[in-house]
Amino acid sequence: MRLNEIYQSLKDEINFYCVYIREAHPEDGWQLPHNLKDEVVFYQPKNLEERADVAQACVLGMDLKMPTLLDDMDDTTDVAYAALPERLYVIDTDGTVTYQGGPGPFGFDVDAWLAALKAI
Repeated sequence: MRLNEIYQSLKDEINFYCVYIREAHPEDGWQLPHNLKDEVVFYQPKNLEERADVAQACVLGMDLKMPTLLDDMDDTTDVAYAALPERLYVIDTDGTVTYQGGPGPFGFDVDAWLAALKAI
C-alpha cells in the first residue's frame, strides 16, 4: 500500500497518524456493494469499545503500518477536520494545517499529500 511506503520512508522525520472516525459505510447506514462483496461489513459502533474493535479490524485488514488514533464518540476530530469519508492532512509543528486533501475517494490524492509532506 502506498501510504505504508510513504510512512516507512519518512517516519523518522515526520510524525504520522491515522485517525479512525465514525464508520462511513455501516451495515445500518449507507452500505456499498463492494464492501458486501469484500465482507467489510460493520454496524455503526455505539460506544468507544466497539469503535476500537472496528478500527482494529480496519487497520489489520488494510495492513496499515502508521500509528492509528481513535476519534471520540462525539466525532470531535471528524467535525473539526471534515474528515468523512477520508482525507489526507499535513499539520506543521506549530499546529497549522499546511495541506488539506479533498474528500475521498476522489480527493484522496496521495501524490499531492506526498509533495506537501516533502515541502515541510
